[in-house]
Amino acid sequence: MNIEQIQQRIIDAQRIQIIGSASQVQPTHDNVLDMTRYSGLVDYHPEELVITIKAGTTIQQIENILSAQGQTFPFSSQDNDNATIGGAYAIGSPDLRDAVLGVKIVDGQGRHLTFGGQVMKNVAGYDVSRLLVGSQGRLAVICEISLKVIPEAYVNQTSTPSPTITLQSRSVVITRIEQGLKDIFDPNNKFI
Repeated sequence: MNIEQIQQRIIDAQRIQIIGSASQVQPTHDNVLDMTRYSGLVDYHPEELVITIKAGTTIQQIENILSAQGQTFPFSSQDNDNATIGGAYAIGSPDLRDAVLGVKIVDGQGRHLTFGGQVMKNVAGYDVSRLLVGSQGRLAVICEISLKVIPEAYVNQTSTPSPTITLQSRSVVITRIEQGLKDIFDPNNKFI
């Protein structure tokens, strides 16, 4: 699968659901886009502490690449072998959000958009790449993610995972922000 095929699926769909791990709903319908088929390493600069990966790449695959260079994520990763980086991004956590440098997405109109980049400081204005963390595939298709990584030596101490926000605890402000983003990125209401 490539970006053009993803764009065409979005353009052709009336509504579409994005899935990103083998443990989720299997893609048996035309309205399901399986992002596990869009996986692999895009770019990795160990000396710069930056990695760019396709959203369907499993966290385990990325951890194997990083550990060969003595590096790791600056956030706690899921224990599920099928979990993808795109799925982790879609679920979101404050630690993961802080590690995001940039993303490439396909919006609800089929446009391929890039936000952020591969450097630590490159944002003037809204940081859309971080705003989309936790969007659960309802605003856009996340295609590629650039992340900061850190040396494994920095994470020898244990850390507690970030608490999960439940639907009951979402505030009115978060709902309004989400709807505003949905109006911008998915005005045709394609993403389920």
